[in-house]
Amino acid sequence: MSSVKTEFLVQMTCDSCVQAVKNSLANLDGVLNVEINFSTGSVVVDSTLSIPQIQSALESTGRKVAIKGYDGSISAVSMLNTGDVQGVVRFVQINRDTCIVDGTIDGLHPVSHSLAVHEYGDLSKGCQSVGNIMHLGNETDRVYGDLGSISVEENGRASFRFEDHIIKLSELIGRSLVVKAKINNSTEKPITCGIIARSAGLFQNPKTICACDGISIWDEVSKPKTKSSL
Repeated sequence: MSSVKTEFLVQMTCDSCVQAVKNSLANLDGVLNVEINFSTGSVVVDSTLSIPQIQSALESTGRKVAIKGYDGSISAVSMLNTGDVQGVVRFVQINRDTCIVDGTIDGLHPVSHSLAVHEYGDLSKGCQSVGNIMHLGNETDRVYGDLGSISVEENGRASFRFEDHIIKLSELIGRSLVVKAKINNSTEKPITCGIIARSAGLFQNPKTICACDGISIWDEVSKPKTKSSL
């Protein structure tokens, strides 16, 4: 599994905070390197772990954590929010042939689900206006936008991280990601969907105030159900 560098903003106020952050990641299998800048609050983690796993470890120190950017030629995020179903799926194109898909979705029923990229970023009618699954017309191994199945735990959460060697993220920006539940052997029902929007790369996000409501990042992170993604 390929590693990805992810930049987190961690609320640190003293040298002991820095040591606590180091200790939280020190014994995690899959963490290859950690770079901490106390003055900016930046923590860059090179890891094969999923982003929620790293974020959870950082938050175990009792400090607030937000995600700032990802290393790769291009990165994107899809925010999912339909009724009780909420989640974030992130995409990082780490090289020409590899896109890492990393996400956590809550509120699903414990049945088989699939991920697929659809043609349009039109959510005016919810998942009914996103068009068909994306295809290029010359596929041989699979439909281009078919990202495969994800497992759902009994508590309704799906957490996943996998490499895709077919999609090119530059072709997905502005389209929609759709999560479908299999309701019988041949039919899938759209459960939630979100536009795939470009996100910040490593060291490209200087924000400390949330553009949506003008409050501080730490107040934003403290909101219920926040996904801590700037």
